[in-house]
Amino acid sequence: MKPDLLFHVISKRKWRESNNEGFFRIIEEGKNQPIECVESESLNEYMNENFKGRKNLLVIVIVTSRIVNRIETKSKNGIKYFDVADGINVDAILDKIRIDCNEDGLFDLDVQQK
Repeated sequence: MKPDLLFHVISKRKWRESNNEGFFRIIEEGKNQPIECVESESLNEYMNENFKGRKNLLVIVIVTSRIVNRIETKSKNGIKYFDVADGINVDAILDKIRIDCNEDGLFDLDVQQK
């Protein structure tokens, strides 16, 4: 079962580069890359593992039911990932939240869904 919301983390600069034609896409070497997302329960661990010490990041909040492309599930290092193939349509993006790490270079987010 897919969660209601998914989260993707990206630098503010890459966010601006990745939006075009109604989709958020990550293109590397001329090819669309899957967009790696996590559930709220894994967000802190994911950010601390992949973005430790980083500032000027955006947490993209995505409504799963609005995604038009295929979503595949995988697990890596105990974290459940949701890869969205071929980009995320912008109407599936609920919010963008700017975030910086704390003084220790870590993230401590408390995401609660109702």
